[in-house]
Amino acid sequence: MEIPAKTAPSPSQTALNKKELVAEVLRDYRTGWESRHASLLGRKEVLTGKAKFGIFGDGKELPQLAMAKAFRDGDIRSGYYRDQTFMLATGMMTLEGFFAQLYAHTSVEHEPASGGRSMNGHFATRWLDHQGQSVNLTDKPQSTADISPTGGQMGRGLGIAYASKLYRALPNLPSPSKFSRGGHEISYVTIGNASTSEGHFWEVINAGGVLQVPLFVSIWDDGYGISVPAAYQTTKENIGALLQGFRTGPDGNGYRLYTCPGWDYPRLCALYLKAADLCRQEHMPVLFHVTELTQPQGHSTSGSHERYKSPERLQWEKDHDGLTRMRTWILSQGFADADTLDLIETEAATRAKEALNKAYHAFRDDLNSWTSETLQSLEAWSTALQTQISTVSTKDRS
Repeated sequence: MEIPAKTAPSPSQTALNKKELVAEVLRDYRTGWESRHASLLGRKEVLTGKAKFGIFGDGKELPQLAMAKAFRDGDIRSGYYRDQTFMLATGMMTLEGFFAQLYAHTSVEHEPASGGRSMNGHFATRWLDHQGQSVNLTDKPQSTADISPTGGQMGRGLGIAYASKLYRALPNLPSPSKFSRGGHEISYVTIGNASTSEGHFWEVINAGGVLQVPLFVSIWDDGYGISVPAAYQTTKENIGALLQGFRTGPDGNGYRLYTCPGWDYPRLCALYLKAADLCRQEHMPVLFHVTELTQPQGHSTSGSHERYKSPERLQWEKDHDGLTRMRTWILSQGFADADTLDLIETEAATRAKEALNKAYHAFRDDLNSWTSETLQSLEAWSTALQTQISTVSTKDRS
C-alpha cells in the first residue's frame, strides 16, 4: 500500500491552522528520529561493552506518536519494552533517562523509572513521593512499572480500566480524587504480536469485553516473536483476524476493532484519536492491531536478524520503515522540503548523542564517587586496624 498523496486531517488537527499543523507534524518527525537514534546508539553501547543488554523500540515509532496524541493527563499506560517513543512523546521519559536506564544508573534522580533496578525498556512513572505517600495521578500522564514477562501487563491494564469504571459508576466515591477523573481516564495496554499467544492476553480480552471497561489494547505486529515468524505461533498468521469475534454486535457489547499499517502516520493519528474518544466517553474497549511494523536492528542485542530473515524480508523492512514513509508523506504534502527534513534528522542524531554523553558521564561520575568513598572507608578501616594491632603488640611486649 502507498501513502496517499493527500490525506484528510485528523480530528485533533481540524482546529489547527496550516502553520500549527505543520509544526505538530515536524515535531513528531523530530521525536521519532530522536527515538530512532537513541535505539541505534543504545545497541552500540551494549556491543562495545558499556551496557549489559539492550532491547529497543525502533520501527515502532509512528503508532506510538499517534497514540501519544490521544493520551491525556490521568490516563495510565500498562505496556512493555518497545514503548520508548511513546514515553518520549508524552514527556514521561527523557532521552537522558533512557540512557541512564541502559547503564543501570542506580539514581532515582537520573533514572526515575526504577533507579537502575530494571533492565532497559522497563518504563514507569512514580506514584509515591519520597515519604511514601500517594501522588496525584490525574494531573499528568502516568505509566505503571513494566515487568519482564511480555504478557504480564495485560491483567494490570484490565484492573486499571475496571477501577475507572467503578469511579464513574459509584457516586459515593470521593470526588475530586487524586486517582481518577471521575472515570474519564483510559487504560492503555501495549503488547507484541507474539505475546498475544499467551493465556494472559485472551483472558483479559474476554474479561474486558464482559465488563465493558475503558481498555485500549494496541498490538505492535512486526510479524516475529524474537526469531520465530507468525506462521509458527499465530493461527492464520494474523491476530487481528482471530479477534474478529470480539467485535461489537447489535447489543453494543464487545470491542471496537481497528487495523492500520504502522507506516501510515496520518491514518494512525486519525484512528487513534477517534478510537480514544469512543473508549473514554462510552467505556467501549478497543483493540488496535498495528500491522506491517519493522525491526531495523532485530529483536535485541542478543543476536542479529540477518541470521533468520531472508534478503527479501530485510529489503521489505527497509522499504516499509515508518520514518522513511513519514518523510515521503511530509514531502508529498508540501509541509517541508528535503533540506529541512535532513536538518531535523541531523539535529535529532546530535540530540541523542548529547543525551547519551550526559547520561554516561553522570553514571561514571557517581560510580567513581562511590568507588572513591569505598576506598577511603577501607583505608580508614585498615589504618584503624593497624593501630589496634600495634597497640596490642606494644602491650604484649611490655
